[in-house]
Amino acid sequence: MAALHEAGGVPRGWRLTPPPGDVAAGRQVFVDFGCFSCHTVQSEQFPPRPDLQNQAGPDLTGMGSHHPAAYFVESIMNPSAVLVDGPGYIGPDGRSIMPAYPEMTLSQLTNLVAYLQSLTTGGTDHTHSGGPGGTFLSNNTGASSFFVQAYEVGTDAKLEEFADWFEQEQFKAYDGLVSIDTYAGRLREGYILICLFGFTDDFALHRFLKGLEAPEKGRPSNDFVSPVNHYILRSPPVYRDLILSVP
Repeated sequence: MAALHEAGGVPRGWRLTPPPGDVAAGRQVFVDFGCFSCHTVQSEQFPPRPDLQNQAGPDLTGMGSHHPAAYFVESIMNPSAVLVDGPGYIGPDGRSIMPAYPEMTLSQLTNLVAYLQSLTTGGTDHTHSGGPGGTFLSNNTGASSFFVQAYEVGTDAKLEEFADWFEQEQFKAYDGLVSIDTYAGRLREGYILICLFGFTDDFALHRFLKGLEAPEKGRPSNDFVSPVNHYILRSPPVYRDLILSVP
């Protein structure tokens, strides 16, 4: 239990797992709540709803093959948690125009998610943002926890030493470390490198951080991997904020 709490309070590899639902019942929920007034599902013929204003919403065709069930749960319960970059999707307040449904029962939510997950045919590529005006970066490594470290490398010789460290792939000594993305730039007379370490879960990240405190033989040197100037992210995938990016 102590290790569980130290790793963020969740089991190794934990994900929110909604219970199985009824697809047909979920389609009826989609109709009853008027979801089709904003969202298109190709090949579906929904009844007209003149009492609802037709608003723009993401095309849900094929969405079941793009997102896990937990993503649909969050999108319905908390529409502004992840915003979709599209015309009319975001209101003047910077939040999703999609309304909340506090009256939706747990059974209805479960069935609706099952219906959305069944939509695996057709559709086109799409992008998301983690906030107003952002786009998700690709995350095909299986990483779910991230450690961001900034390194200040003062001389060319030190930069070569840093490069040698990466070439030797000493970081592979850490179980659960599945990716490293590095961004480099000039800093006064030297260089700055920002590395994004991706881990399979919080347990792997926790072991990595423990290794920084007492590095074992064959592990990356503390000259490069240190607890100074670092951040921990536990909300994958990391996204690029378009509002804070130029161009």
